[in-house]
Amino acid sequence: MIEQFKHKFTTSLMLWFDNFLLTKGEAFSNKTGSLYYYEDAHLDSSFKAYGSPYKQWVTDSSVSNANIPNGIFVNGSLSGRGAGVKLDFENGRALLNTSSESLNVTGTFAVKDFNLYYTNETEDDLIIEKKYTVNSRLPGASQNAIAPYDQVVPAIFLSSESMTNKGFAFGGMEETSVKASAVILAEDSYQLDGVLSIFADSYNETFNQIPMSGHPMNEFADLKDGTYSYTDVSATFDSQRPFYIETVTTSKLADKARKSLSNDLFVGFVDFDIQTHRSRFQ
Repeated sequence: MIEQFKHKFTTSLMLWFDNFLLTKGEAFSNKTGSLYYYEDAHLDSSFKAYGSPYKQWVTDSSVSNANIPNGIFVNGSLSGRGAGVKLDFENGRALLNTSSESLNVTGTFAVKDFNLYYTNETEDDLIIEKKYTVNSRLPGASQNAIAPYDQVVPAIFLSSESMTNKGFAFGGMEETSVKASAVILAEDSYQLDGVLSIFADSYNETFNQIPMSGHPMNEFADLKDGTYSYTDVSATFDSQRPFYIETVTTSKLADKARKSLSNDLFVGFVDFDIQTHRSRFQ
């Protein structure tokens, strides 16, 4: 199947949301530390995984003051990204083309305050049914490698709930409206209120349509082109009609309801009404 409008919307929303939170809220922290070996049966046998204590690393070089790694130190020597070193930004780790499981691996990287995921699960499933590993950003957090692949908190889960079209102009021009939402699972009320405040102020913002080919990551969750800047990628698609955020509504789960959950997380919601104008099937 060729790429459809909803595919392009999902890519565009994820990349914009990530950049908006990181730039407006400076929602990251720079870390320097050890990466620890662990077994990963999903990897090709030629690679060994050395993981940091954090998911996810910042990829976006347009975020001021964020340390975006271009390699790691192995036994004190810099090993840049290439055939022998791949950086898995999604899982916060380095993949080394080596047979050794006892290397001294260190790195410097920017860690997101919130892991960002796209989901088709309902809000009830996310906050009631699921149990999460807490990958704490608070001081005193565990200094061991975080296991790959599983979704961990603090996190934000994005989804698009519905899409409607109505005629806008002669010649087949449509006004397309998409309802999207974000479920925030935070460690404390300061984190939660910060995210809700940032996105409450995002109404009237616009963001460019970016196709799936504009997504920066490859199959290793490394950067396809070595570096990635949301500002630069977005600018290459500015001839497209942008998405426009018409309304934003924020809310949060009351403390009484929150205490009935299986975890001690602070829960909030952001609901977006987003529009664009387009020809059908484009």
